[in-house]
Amino acid sequence: MELKASIKGRSAVRHYDEQFAIPQIEIERLLQLSSQSPSGHNLQSWRVAVVTNQEVREKIKPFAHNQAQIVTASALLVFYADTHSAERTTEIYTQDMVEGFIPEALLQGKIEAADAYHATLSAAHLAENAVIDTSLFAMNFMLLAHEQGYDTVPMRGFSQAAITELIAVPTHYKPTLLMALGKGIKEAHQTSRLSVNRFTRYIE
Repeated sequence: MELKASIKGRSAVRHYDEQFAIPQIEIERLLQLSSQSPSGHNLQSWRVAVVTNQEVREKIKPFAHNQAQIVTASALLVFYADTHSAERTTEIYTQDMVEGFIPEALLQGKIEAADAYHATLSAAHLAENAVIDTSLFAMNFMLLAHEQGYDTVPMRGFSQAAITELIAVPTHYKPTLLMALGKGIKEAHQTSRLSVNRFTRYIE
């Protein structure tokens, strides 16, 4: 499927086949492909919990407006923004060097420059950067899932505090988005889009 078709065809599906299960290896493949998303300083700030455990999803449901897709989809994905991702420059840039993307001679300078820059940013700014990175990753995931014949719906209406309590993750992981993933059994409600001139300004 072409990218244009996937963009136009993707929609927020809320009714899922409860008997349909996506193999874990297929979800991992989608996550791996999605990790080609851009991120500031290549920090790859996204973290994901793939929840297939029905008991856990039933516990989450009341804290996500009791949306049925929380428990009926094949999996519930929780996308987190790692607000401390700037601490991973050495790990990431060393991997870049090992895989041949930067020469060893430039490695230490690149690490020091990135660390110096991030030291100038507030915690709020670092968190905002991580949320942006995670959002780009999530969009890639939805498009790739649609291309493979799966359906998704992103959900922002949930209790971050409840998710943090129900799923054990490091305290610096910020729950950013829930996403149902599965096989839809009912077409999504279609929505309109504003024309380009409603949201674009040209400065010449």
